[in-house]
Formats: sequence, C-alpha cells, structure tokens
Amino acid sequence: MTRASEGDEQGEAHGVDAGGEGASGPRTHNAAKIPGGDRAPDQQARVRMSYDAVTDPYVDRVHGELRHKPLDRALLTAFAEQLQEEFGDSPSVCDAGCGPGQVGAFLASLGLAVTGIDLSPAMVARATALHPGLSFEVGSMTALAARDGRWQGAIAFYSIIHLTSDAEVSAALSEFHRTLADRGLLLVAVHLGEQGDATVHADEMLGVAVDMDFRFFDLERLTGDITSAGFEVVARLVRSPYPDVEVQTSRAYVLARRIEERVAS
Repeated sequence: MTRASEGDEQGEAHGVDAGGEGASGPRTHNAAKIPGGDRAPDQQARVRMSYDAVTDPYVDRVHGELRHKPLDRALLTAFAEQLQEEFGDSPSVCDAGCGPGQVGAFLASLGLAVTGIDLSPAMVARATALHPGLSFEVGSMTALAARDGRWQGAIAFYSIIHLTSDAEVSAALSEFHRTLADRGLLLVAVHLGEQGDATVHADEMLGVAVDMDFRFFDLERLTGDITSAGFEVVARLVRSPYPDVEVQTSRAYVLARRIEERVAS
C-alpha cells in the first residue's frame, strides 16, 4: 500500500491529505466508526488505481517531505542504528507501502539494504526511476512475496492507514512477523483518530479523482494488535503535526521487536 503522503494521512481525518507536506489534500466524506468487519472487498484494487492515477502530483508533493520532519528522521536513524548494532552491516529492511521511495532512500543512505514494496505499479516505476540503486517491487503487505525470515527490519510509514478492516491489519502484522528474522524490528507510523478508530473516504486528492478509504487509529488498540501478532512493543511516541508542513493530525509511532511466541487470541 502506498503510504498516504503525510498530507494525505492527515487529510484522512480532517480533509484527508494523502499528499505529504501540504496541508491540503483529498476531498473526504462519510467518516464512520470501524465496526471491526471487512469493508469493501475491492479496497486494495481501489487504492492501487487511485495511487496510479495520482502518482505525478503525489510524488511532487511528498518526495522531499523528510527534510521538514526532524523527528521522523531521528526515529528512522535510531531504527537503522539499532538494526546495525544487533545484525551487523547492511541489515535488510522491507519498506512496506513505499510510495516513491523517499523513506527507503533515507534508510539506504544510513547503510541499510532496503526493498520497497507498493501496491501501485506506477508508484513503483517512479520509485525505481528516482532511486535506481534500490530495489522496488509491486506487492501487498497483506501477502508478501518473501520467504520466512527474509528481513531484519520492516517499516510501515503511514501505509497501514489504508487497511480499513481489522482482518487486513491482522494479515499485514502476521506477514511482518513471518518475514522478519527472530528479534527483527518493526516500525509503524499512523495517524491517530480523535475518538478512536475511524475511517474517512477520499474522492479527490491533489486535484485528481480517487476512490479510497483512510483509517485513523486508536494507539492502545494498535499496540495490542501488534503485541498479539507476536511482537514486543519497545517504544511508543505521539507527536503533534508540524504546522504548515503536513495535515494537522496527531501521529503515533510504534517500535516493536519480533518474538517467537504469539499471544493466544
């Protein structure tokens, strides 16, 4: 899943700004509480087509976004240093929902071996053109085409926000657990809902017609889901949005370590 540009992410709740740095984004409607069951079964297809359509303006908006987000850079740097401390030089990392590859490129500049995965073929093509030295693939985080224990680290930076059913979130977390080495690290970033889990629909983003949903998370519930999937949560952080840089929603970051035993459901 393409990571909703930071703008998007936030726009998801208050105007869905799936773009990135800007405070404007997709037009939204029909915010609703998540009932816990599946939403439209074609959600992934709609996300794929939407990001294919909005690729050019999206890349223009988000590709340089990390320059304006010092805390995000600091967290990614800490993630990279921890992996190198525990796994040695060039640990392998999956960037799930990589979009145009800006986060993966930042991690690669720190010495990680990054594979970016995204639902959108158009977004993967742009990421490959922008970062020819990195590896990008079309795929879904809910069904990763990778062997067990393939990576030492995985990140999902504002990309699980398109997993609008609990079943999809569970599937993605299970896939992260399966494809991470023992004691591997997972770093997730999401938008927080003002009143718990909620979804917002976008029918326009950056002036382009789209058709996809965004999810705002409840941090306690997300932390519980990550723990139940076989991870030990080692750090959580909540920050306010950067003014004039991104959509004005609170953001949460969860760093977790893969453990062998899962919590029985």
